[in-house]
Amino acid sequence: MNKLIKVKRRYLLFLLPLIVATQCEEDELSSGFQTEYIIQNDSNTNLILFREGFEQVVIESTSNYQLGSELNQTTNEIAPSESLVFNSVKLYIEENENFILIYNQDPIDDSLWEFSEPSENRFTYRLTITDANLD
Repeated sequence: MNKLIKVKRRYLLFLLPLIVATQCEEDELSSGFQTEYIIQNDSNTNLILFREGFEQVVIESTSNYQLGSELNQTTNEIAPSESLVFNSVKLYIEENENFILIYNQDPIDDSLWEFSEPSENRFTYRLTITDANLD
């Protein structure tokens, strides 16, 4: 019985550094400051956004769409122009089976995005699209 305890201790001592190392990595990945980017469609028009791979996203009139989010290890938010999630915002409408560019923000203009801090460690940038913004 005593020999069995010694064997268990050896395995435990061998596995303990692995468990601790894995736990630290998980904590590091889940900690930080999140910045969200939201498109708020306050227009009377359904808008279309093309994502990577030509994925078509319909942003319905008077609805929101989360464009993406990023984690940052510092206490600062990540401005839309510095985001790695997107580098432009191009919104389209569909007319007669054709897509017509109706809103274009390329390059990203941070002054057009509304900043807020809804909770601790979380920041939001919101781009509000109204009928006046559409060409």
